[in-house]
This record gives sequence, C-alpha cells and structure tokens, in this order.
Amino acid sequence: MKYLGTMIVAIALTAPAAAQTGPATDLFAFSQGARLVQVPDDAEFTAMDSSPLNLIDGSATTDWTGEAGRPAVFVLELAERTELSRIAFDTAFLNRDEKSPRAIRVELSDTSARSGFVPILAADLKMKKDGQSFGFDPEHRPVGRWVRLTIASNYGDDYTGFTGFHGYGRQLTATAALPDVTGRYEGWSGWGTLNLTQNGDTVTGCYEYQAGRITGRIDGRVLTLDMVETGPDGAPRRLRGHFGLTPDGGKLIGFARGLTESDRLGYATYMSADRRANRPGACR
Repeated sequence: MKYLGTMIVAIALTAPAAAQTGPATDLFAFSQGARLVQVPDDAEFTAMDSSPLNLIDGSATTDWTGEAGRPAVFVLELAERTELSRIAFDTAFLNRDEKSPRAIRVELSDTSARSGFVPILAADLKMKKDGQSFGFDPEHRPVGRWVRLTIASNYGDDYTGFTGFHGYGRQLTATAALPDVTGRYEGWSGWGTLNLTQNGDTVTGCYEYQAGRITGRIDGRVLTLDMVETGPDGAPRRLRGHFGLTPDGGKLIGFARGLTESDRLGYATYMSADRRANRPGACR
C-alpha cells in the first residue's frame, strides 16, 4: 500500500492474485442492496441498452453508455457501512474498443452521498478487459458507505461504456431494511398493474402482463421475486428479479431476467413502478 497525501492508493492485482481471493460477494451489486444515487445527466435507468444499472447488474455483457467529452460521475450508496478489500472493473464486452474508460477515480465517504469523500484509487484502465482488480492493504482498508466513481476519459470514441463496477470486502453493520412493500403499483415497463402483499419477509402477488404470478422474499433492502408468466400458448416462462424502493417508498425499481443460461447474460425487462395505493388489488 502506498500513500499520496491523504489518498489511499490501491495496488493492481494480477489475474492469479485476484483469483486467489476466491469466490466473494460483490457488495456493489444491486442484488446486494447497493443503489445508484447520482448518475450523469444523460443516463436513463429504463434504457435497457445503456442504463447505469448495467454497472451493478451482475452481468459483464450489459453496459452503461453515455456521451464522452466530459467526466461521468456515479455515486453508489452501499447497503451497509463497508470495509473494502478490493475494487474491480469489467469492460471486455463493449461493442467498440475505443468506448472503454481510461482514466478513472474512485472516492469513498463515510459521511453522506454529497460530502466527506476521500480518494482511494486513481488508475488508467486497460482497453476492453474484464477483471481489472485493485486491492487494498489489509492494515489500511478504506471504510465508508458511499462510493463515487468518476470516469475522466476514454480511448477516443464519442461515447463511453462500462460493463461492470464491483466491490469486495466486509459489511460492518446490518441495518438495511425495506419498508413494507404491500400495495398496488402502476408499472412503466409493460407489466401493467403490479399487486404485492408482504407477510413478514415473504412477498406474493401478481401483475397484468401474461397473467404474471409472484413469490418472493426480502433480504435487507432487496426484494427478490420469482415470477411466472403464461404465454398465449399456455407455456410458462420463469424469471427472477431484484427490486428496491426509492428512499421515499413511492417507487419500485429493478430488473428481471430469465433463468436459462443465455437469459442470465442479459435482461427480460427493467421495472419502474409508482405506488398508487397501500392496499393491493385482487389477483385474478
């Protein structure tokens, strides 16, 4: 570990060194309760081919894409206060080499999403490469809850893309929770009306599109739903989604993908729905 003033400088890990860490939970993942609380002005969450959610969706084949020419800034709120052991980046599946991010900076705050940020990494990433990993000295690992990623430049394209932003370490608290999700939601991604009923950590419900039926569970501030749709031919289609509520509890956001091997690489749909009532409608 090296220090530059107050900056903690992570050391790039080689592929074998990164592999030695073994399987680990990606604490920057949406499915682990991480939330993007600041994104570039031109970012649209529901634009499936370029959504900023693609940075933290668990797939290395989907990407955020935005206009180059000015820094792109993302702020990630982790589910818990976290001690980071390493950070990793994926860019291999971008459709053009020059879209790859080049100069990046990562900062961490233990104060809020707007203040208290301390630089923990500044690096030039390689073009179109997955698993670019940077580790922190075990004796000086940074601690915080808000992560700010700044992409300062790319390799020359008019657009910049990014397929994966990952963080590993250990959570120091266990306080994350969802308010009760019971209610009727009006969706904006083709699902129609969504009805949810929560009983403890279990959630059941339905949605209009293809007579969708839902069973799920709540873990921290993540709602994981198993969904079954019935097509016109009567054949069932099974999906799994990860969802969360906005801080005011008024909107449900998330995404779902099918359960086949090919479906796991991409998405069936994004979901954005406004809560219209605190009581669900009837499931038919």
